[in-house]
Amino acid sequence: NPFIYDPLGKLYTGTMNRTESEKPCQPWNSSIFKLFFNYTGSQFADKSLPGAVCRNPNISSKNKTSPWCFTNTNTLKEEKCYLSEGECPDGRFSPNCVDECHCQNLEPCDKQTGKCKQCYDGWIGPACQKKCDAGKYGADCKETCGECKDDLCDHETGQCLNGCNAGWKGDLCNTNCSSKEYGENCALSCGECYDDLDCDIFTGQCPEGCKDGYNGTMCVHKCVASWFGKGCSKQCGKCKDKSPCHHKDGSCVEGCEPGWMQADCSRICMDGWFGQNCSLECGNCMGDVSCDKISGQCLGECQNGFTGELCKSAIFVEEETSSAGGTIGAIVGVVVILVIVIIIIIAFKLWRRGKFRHTLQLNETKSSNDTIAQEKEEVLRTKETDQLIQDKEDQSESLDNGYDISKEPIYANVNTKKQTCPIQVQDLYEYIRKNKMNDCTEFKKEFGELPLGVLALYEAARKPENRPKNRYGNIIAYDHSRVVLTPISSEPNSDYINANYLDGYKRKNAYIASQGPMKVMFRDFWRMIWQKQCCKIVMLTNLMEACKTKCEQYWPDEGSTSYGNVSVEIIQTTVYTDFTIRTFKITCNGTSRDIKQFHFTSWSDHGTLTSSTPLLCFKHKVDAYNKDSTAPVVVHCSAGIGRTGTYIGLDYTHEQAKAEGFVDVLKCAQLMRANRTNMIQTWEQYMFLYDALLEAVLAGETTMPVGEFESRYQEMCIPKAGFEVSALDKQFEVAQKLLPNIENTEFKAALAPENIDKNRVKNVLPANRYRPHLYTQVEGSNDYINAVFLPGYTSRDRFIVTQMPLPKTVADFWRMLYDYNSNTVIMLNEFDRNDKTCALYWPEEYGYTVSYDPLSIELLSSSESNKTITERIFKLSNKIKNEDRAVKQFEFNWGEKNIPSSAQALADLLREVDHWTKQSGKGPITVHCMNGASRSGLYCAISLLLERKEQDQEIDVFQTVKTIRNNRPQFIEDKEQYQFCYKMAECNLRPPPQ
Repeated sequence: NPFIYDPLGKLYTGTMNRTESEKPCQPWNSSIFKLFFNYTGSQFADKSLPGAVCRNPNISSKNKTSPWCFTNTNTLKEEKCYLSEGECPDGRFSPNCVDECHCQNLEPCDKQTGKCKQCYDGWIGPACQKKCDAGKYGADCKETCGECKDDLCDHETGQCLNGCNAGWKGDLCNTNCSSKEYGENCALSCGECYDDLDCDIFTGQCPEGCKDGYNGTMCVHKCVASWFGKGCSKQCGKCKDKSPCHHKDGSCVEGCEPGWMQADCSRICMDGWFGQNCSLECGNCMGDVSCDKISGQCLGECQNGFTGELCKSAIFVEEETSSAGGTIGAIVGVVVILVIVIIIIIAFKLWRRGKFRHTLQLNETKSSNDTIAQEKEEVLRTKETDQLIQDKEDQSESLDNGYDISKEPIYANVNTKKQTCPIQVQDLYEYIRKNKMNDCTEFKKEFGELPLGVLALYEAARKPENRPKNRYGNIIAYDHSRVVLTPISSEPNSDYINANYLDGYKRKNAYIASQGPMKVMFRDFWRMIWQKQCCKIVMLTNLMEACKTKCEQYWPDEGSTSYGNVSVEIIQTTVYTDFTIRTFKITCNGTSRDIKQFHFTSWSDHGTLTSSTPLLCFKHKVDAYNKDSTAPVVVHCSAGIGRTGTYIGLDYTHEQAKAEGFVDVLKCAQLMRANRTNMIQTWEQYMFLYDALLEAVLAGETTMPVGEFESRYQEMCIPKAGFEVSALDKQFEVAQKLLPNIENTEFKAALAPENIDKNRVKNVLPANRYRPHLYTQVEGSNDYINAVFLPGYTSRDRFIVTQMPLPKTVADFWRMLYDYNSNTVIMLNEFDRNDKTCALYWPEEYGYTVSYDPLSIELLSSSESNKTITERIFKLSNKIKNEDRAVKQFEFNWGEKNIPSSAQALADLLREVDHWTKQSGKGPITVHCMNGASRSGLYCAISLLLERKEQDQEIDVFQTVKTIRNNRPQFIEDKEQYQFCYKMAECNLRPPPQ
C-alpha cells in the first residue's frame, strides 16, 4: 500500500518495505534495534514491533514527517520511504483505512463511518461490521446453519467451520452419510460388519455384529493372536512356532507344530505317523503301540530285530564266539579303562602343580584344525586362583552385570559352548530377521554362548595399591593383556591402569579398552596416551547418567591443565547432535603432539541406540582421522566393557566383512572376552552390533567429500557394464530394506480414542518417544498433537514436523509453537478453501485476533518475497503470562508433484529460512505439509544435507534419509524424492544465478 492517510503517516500499517532509493528495510523487531533503542510495540501503530516495513513510530528522538526505516543493521542508517497521502481506497474506511467495508455487491462504503446502503451477506449493524450470531448466516442473518460441529458455520456462506456433526456431510452439513460412511463429516469408513450391512452413520457400530475374524463394537479390530472366527471366539490350533493363525478361518500359514495336521492344525496325527504336518511314518514299534506324535519315539519297546530311538535301525547278528573269549575280552577292556583313568589323574595333578601360565587363547587362525584345538583348551581351577578370590576385598563399587567377582572362580570350561558362528554377508539380513522372531530368542541363545565372568589371572589388579584404581570391583584388568605403563621410579606398582589390549581384525593390539577415568587415574590415563603414542580417544559415555557419575572429566574446558608431567591443552571443540569432537595438544618433556577425542553422547549405560545410523556417522569420523596411524585406539565408556565392547566388535567385524565377505560376531566376542571381562554386556547390545553391522555392510561408504561429489554422483546414476540397475538404485533399495520398524505400542497416544480424529492420515502417526507433549492448557484439549521431532546435524530437535492443522487441531498447533518456542513455520502445501479439513490457522486480516485462551494470534505483516514464497509475521500472545512472541511463516508454492516444480525456488526458500533463523530464529523450525510426511520429509532431508555440507564439507544422502526415517518411516516416499536430494546437493555446489 503506497499511501498514508494521516499527515505524518503515524497510523500507517501497510506492507511497503523499500525506501525511496529502493533499499530494503530491516525489521524493526531485530535484536540489534531492540538492544540499541529499546523499542516497544506501543510506539507503533501495529501495537507490536513490526517486521521489515516502513513506519513512523512515536519516538521523541526521531520526529519524522513520514514513514521511514533502517536500511543497514551495522551502520544503523535511516532512510525515508516514498509514500504519498491519499484517501482510503474503495472497500476501506477509518482514519488509517485498516477497516474493511462489508457492503452488498462490493459497493464502496462511507470512507469515514463505513455505512452501506445494504450489508453484505453475514453482516449487520449500521456500519455492517457485526457478524451474524452463532448458528445464523446469510442476508440479514436469517438463514440457519446446518448440522455444523460446535454450531459454527461461516457467517457469510453457511459453510461449517469445524466440519459436520457425526452422520452429516457436505459444505453446509445438510446431507446424511452415504453407505459405508459414518462419523463427523462422514470421514470414517465402516468396519467389517456382518453380511456387509451398513454401520450406524453416527457411531459406526455394526447392527448385527462383525464378520468372521473381527471384533469390537465397530468391527475394525482383527482378532488378536491365537484367536479367530465369529466374534474371535475360537482358539487357533497348534500352528508352527506358535505363529498366529489366519484371523478369519484359523488356518496356519506357516504349517503346524510337529504332531498336528489339517489346515487349522486342530487334529493330532493319526496313529503310525508323527512330525511336521504328520508327514513321517513311525518306526517298528512293539505290538499295536504307536510312536510319539511329536518325536517319533516308540512309546513301548522296539520290535525284535530293530533298535534306536525311532526303532528304525536293523540289528545285524554276528557269528557267535566262545564264551571264554568274551570273558577274556571284557576283562582286558576293564583293565585298559582303569589304566587310562590312572594316567589322566596323574596328568591332572602334575598340571595343577605347574604355574598358571595362560588363561584363554582364542587367537584367530585360518587353520580349522588349530581352531578346533583351541576350542577344546580348558582353563583349570588351581589353589592359587582360589586364593586370589578369597583374598579379594570389596574396596570398589561393583558393576551390576549379573555376577559377583567374590564368588567367581577363575576358570572357564569354554569348550562346552559354541565358539563360532560365521555368516556370509549376503545372508546377514535374513539371519538377523529370523533371530529376532519370537522375542529375539535365538539372539538371546547365541549371546548365552559367551563365557561369563573372570577368565584369567589379575594379580596386579588385586594389589592393595591398585584396588582404588578400579572403578568397579568386579571389572579388572587381566595380567596377560593389561596395558603396562612405564613405572615411576619412586612409586611401586605405578605400572598399573585398568585397561587391556585387544587385537583388531588385521592388527595386533589395535585397541585399548579402558574404564572411564576416575580422578585417581587422570595422570595414569594421560601417561598411557603419551607412552603408547595414541592419537584417538573414543569416549562412549556421558559424565553423568541417571544421576550417577559414570566418568570424571579428564580434560580442561579451556586453556591447558597438567596431569603429572603431561600437559593437555584444548584447541578446538565441535559439537554435533549425537557426539562432540575435541582436539587437544598434549606436551611432555618439551615435545608436543595433537590428539582427538571423539565423544559419543547419545548412548546410555546398559542401553542400545534406537538407530545405528548416528553411531556409524560417528565411526566414520573416527576412521577418517589419521588413517595411517598404527597406534592403539583408546576406547572407553564407564566400565569399559558394554558400550566399549559393542563399538570395538562393530569395527572388527566390519573390517572382517570387507576383507572376507563373511562375519563372525560370536567369535569376535569370544576373542574380546579372552582379554577383558564381559565385553559386550547385554544381549541387546549384542543384537545391536548385528543391526549396525548390517547397515554398514549393505550401505557401504556413502559419505562423499564435496570435491568428489559431482563426479561420484554422475557415476552412481549410470549402471555399470553387465548390470541392469545403477548404484543409486541399489542404494535406495538398501534404504527401503532398512526401514525402521516401530512397534505398535509406540503409537499408544496416537491411537487413543480421544486422539484418533486428530490424525489426518491414519498411517502417519507419531511414536511416543519422538512426539512433542503439549502443556499449555486450552479447554477441551490434551497433550497430543500429530507431530514428531527431528534432529539436525549439529543440534537435537532441530525440526518439528506436523500435518496441516485440522479444524479441531488449530489450537493445538499454536500451543505447540508456544510450548516449544518455535518462531519459524514452513508451510509446504496449498490452502484449499474447498477442503473443509484444511483449516486456515491464521487470521487473514490485519488487526483481527484469533483466540484460544490463553493464547491469541494476530497478523502483523504479509509479503511475497518472490513468486513462490509468501512470508507472514504473527504476534503470538499468552494472556496469562502477559508475553508476546513473533512467529514467521514461509508459505511455499510447491506445485502438484512429489518434488517441487523448481529446484531453484526451493533453494531460495532454504536460503530465506536460513537467513531468518540466524537473525531471529528460536527453538525448533516447524515444518508442515498436508499429511506431515510426503513433502516435509524431503524439505528436512535437504536442509540437513546442506547443514552437513556447510559444517564438514561432505555430503551423505543415505545417512541423512536414514536419520529422519528413524523418527517417521514415511519420509522420502519414493526413488524420485531420494534422487532429488542428490540433485539439490548438486545444485547447491554451483553458484546461484545472478
